Amino acid sequence: MRPSLLLLLLTGCLGTATPAEHGHSHGAGGHSHGGGADHADHGEEGPTVAITRWADGHELFVELDAPVAGQPFSFHAHVTRIADNAAANSGRFTLRFEQDGFVVESHSEDGVARAGIFSESAAAPQKAGTYRLMMVYEADGERAEWDGGDVIVGDGAAVEHAGEAEGEITFLKETQWQIPFRVEPVARHSLAPTVTASGVVHPDPSDSAVVAAPVDGLVAWGDTPPVVGTRVRAGQRLGTLVPAGAAEHWASLSADLATARIDRDVARSDLARIERLGAGELVSPRRLDEARAAVSRADARVLAAGRRLSALSTGETGAVPIRAPADGLVVQVGAEHGTLAPAGAPLVSVTSEGGVEVVAQVTSRRLTNLRPVASLEVSRPDVAPVDLLAAGGALRTEQLVFDSNTLAAPLVARVPASVGLTPGDLVELSVGVGTGEPLIAVPRSAVVEINGQDVVFVQRTGESFARRRVQLGPADATFVAVQSGLSEGDRVVVEGGFDVHVASLSGALESHRH
Repeated sequence: MRPSLLLLLLTGCLGTATPAEHGHSHGAGGHSHGGGADHADHGEEGPTVAITRWADGHELFVELDAPVAGQPFSFHAHVTRIADNAAANSGRFTLRFEQDGFVVESHSEDGVARAGIFSESAAAPQKAGTYRLMMVYEADGERAEWDGGDVIVGDGAAVEHAGEAEGEITFLKETQWQIPFRVEPVARHSLAPTVTASGVVHPDPSDSAVVAAPVDGLVAWGDTPPVVGTRVRAGQRLGTLVPAGAAEHWASLSADLATARIDRDVARSDLARIERLGAGELVSPRRLDEARAAVSRADARVLAAGRRLSALSTGETGAVPIRAPADGLVVQVGAEHGTLAPAGAPLVSVTSEGGVEVVAQVTSRRLTNLRPVASLEVSRPDVAPVDLLAAGGALRTEQLVFDSNTLAAPLVARVPASVGLTPGDLVELSVGVGTGEPLIAVPRSAVVEINGQDVVFVQRTGESFARRRVQLGPADATFVAVQSGLSEGDRVVVEGGFDVHVASLSGALESHRH
């Protein structure tokens, strides 16, 4: 259990505050309200009415005392903006009692009692009878209107109303508003059969630049040869391509330079040893001068050898500088230092990191027709599955066609940088192919696995939910078909289902007060 959720549940449900402080309570007999003036007169709580409605992008969960003609009644209206599961924090809430289309009694409440909840007392109509209860919420250009259905106004006593069918799990609005939570109606979605494939991430050719050898030549990288994964700047000199005719001479000069550097290092080491001995007057001044002269001669030979090699590597002898073609990341080095590269051979490739390409071979024993591609999902062990097409990716393979030699269909897709894949990654692909069939389906996120069983949570009222065991069918990157356990139009929790499950684990949480 997440600590934040447990804290919300315990503070919202098991507090010691009185009903008047929290506004309303739910008991085994239904919904009841505390704090109303009429309750003080009667000495006990009477029948209540609970209504849940969805309309115009808002959800309403309202609880009110069953009205009695000519008497005030208390109400508590929870208003939620469905798009972002946000509690209303301002605005006006209005209740209207209507008969034959005419308003008989109306009450408006400006401002919430606390976040998401309008709570106050209102006047019931003066005459007993059956009325249509209409409710309206208005705030900053937003407006939602709900038809609450028929409400009976009692003659001298409250009338018991038929309650909404509730679920076995109570999950308070105050908790729903504090966590990522979303409910959607079950609908039919076109789901195509899927096949899986393993893929490799490559640099995107459209975002990559390649330097190729213009002539046959020997590759001489600089002091820091480019390696895959290093960043370079456009125009940065990486090395030199020595023409093939001068390659043999270059090799000889390179050997001379290496020999001169070795001799210099030996001379420097000998001088350091003699200087230590000279400090103790163990060698003559003449021997010290000779050692210093040897170092100077070795330095001169290294300088001369370097200049001869550098002269061979200039444009005057036909040498070609190898420069980075663009700002970006080195993704391929085509030749090692000192090796011959034929004309046209790629020497270094750089990607601008604008995106990558996934290359895969799709096989299937049960599907012979892989057209068209309806969906494409990519996953790695350490990353949640991503719908590539929804994330802005694009298929470069217009149709999957089996190769008669490999019995596989090549697939290439461009992946935007936002997905987070890098060249060299190994990924798994789920490819939806063919024409989909409209099926009752829910987002994959709606399904919670509990003790090895697939479960979804259906919202029955604003604060009650029912657990439904479901049998799943075909799936694509986003939705999974439900073959049994749900009906079209059921409102299921598609985000926050595990939190509802946690709330169901404690019986104490189902009898609560807030």
